[in-house]
Amino acid sequence: MDIPKIGSYIRKVRKERRMTLDDLADEYIPRATLSAIERGLSKNPAKINYLLRKLDIHLYELTQQEQEEKEEKYLDLLSLENKINRSPNSVLKKINQLQNKYQGAILDFLKGRCYFKLNQDEKSTTFFKECLKNLEKEIDSEKTNLKPYCLNHLAIIAFRKNQYEQALHFTNEGISSFVLNGERKYLHTTLLSNRSIYLYNLGRTEEALKTISQIKVDSFDLNMDTVIGIYDFQAELNLEIKMYEEAFACAKKGLELAHINNNYERQLELYITLSHIYKNRNYARHAEKCLLTAISLEDSITKRHQLVLQAYLQLGILYQEQQKYSLSQKVLQKTVRIAKKQNNMLEYTKTMLQLAKTFQLNMNYNEAIQYYMQILQNAIDQPTKLQTLSGLAQVYLQLEDYDNYLKYSKQYFSNAKIS
Repeated sequence: MDIPKIGSYIRKVRKERRMTLDDLADEYIPRATLSAIERGLSKNPAKINYLLRKLDIHLYELTQQEQEEKEEKYLDLLSLENKINRSPNSVLKKINQLQNKYQGAILDFLKGRCYFKLNQDEKSTTFFKECLKNLEKEIDSEKTNLKPYCLNHLAIIAFRKNQYEQALHFTNEGISSFVLNGERKYLHTTLLSNRSIYLYNLGRTEEALKTISQIKVDSFDLNMDTVIGIYDFQAELNLEIKMYEEAFACAKKGLELAHINNNYERQLELYITLSHIYKNRNYARHAEKCLLTAISLEDSITKRHQLVLQAYLQLGILYQEQQKYSLSQKVLQKTVRIAKKQNNMLEYTKTMLQLAKTFQLNMNYNEAIQYYMQILQNAIDQPTKLQTLSGLAQVYLQLEDYDNYLKYSKQYFSNAKIS
């Protein structure tokens, strides 16, 4: 609907409610500005949106033709939005073929989502920011919840860059701008869940727990996988602040739901979480049982295969801490083979470090050195490199090889300064 029609409609509602211009005017919108809006002379979207909210009215009184065009555009764009996760490139191609009537914030939003799915963060950021800019110019756009959707994605991009404060800022803004009775209601849960993750990464665990507790797990807007995931995260957060009984309760509730719904990925994940809780309570035998049960689900999962690696790795570390070095080596060597097969370099490197450490603790120093050297050749990040150099320095000190001890100690401190 164009500006003159909106102004005319505001005037109609005001008169129906027997309000004068002075009755409706206020400090933000003086009488002269209000009159200009009603006559279609003022095109300030912020002030028009303010008036619409103040009068508690929406722009439903469109002409039949406008309504049909609006519905057709909605269906076309909804169809494109639903295809983004499956085929972002084809959606981008179709967006570029759309007529001019489809231009506006929604197209910037869809392009942003496509590039986000394609992991092109720079382009994605550009379109999300352009969408936010265009939303400011559009009338009655709040209920679409496109603004918090864009902010949520900008937060995720910042999180990927380890910019946790920036991610939290975007998310807080997204939550504050979210219209609860608007479209995309599921997004509110996503925002709260992500906020708790960012708080957790900032070391603000109790705030993270309070945030995740705001999510109503019996909401119809949530699917069961999300509900189980929330229970798992609540368990981890309670464990972090040593609220063990609460952690057990959340993990067991999530596990019960995962069993009922035959959700094997979540079962595996929750058995790992339970093992962490038991381990922190010094119940090593219980932790071992949880990890062995998790590993037994290996053939049942169809996605998130990294969970299997995590279970094997944690079991290897558990045996290492119990000084069951032969068992630890056996489990960790199997984990290395699986990680290599999956081409999962992150888990591969983590496991190689633990394997080297196990050989070192068992005083098999030559084997430990071999593993540390392999890691050093393939180190993918600075923390890994530092751990490896530290391990090598310690092994050579234990061998009383002071030349190599000094060599790797110097390398360690040199790299530590860089980081």
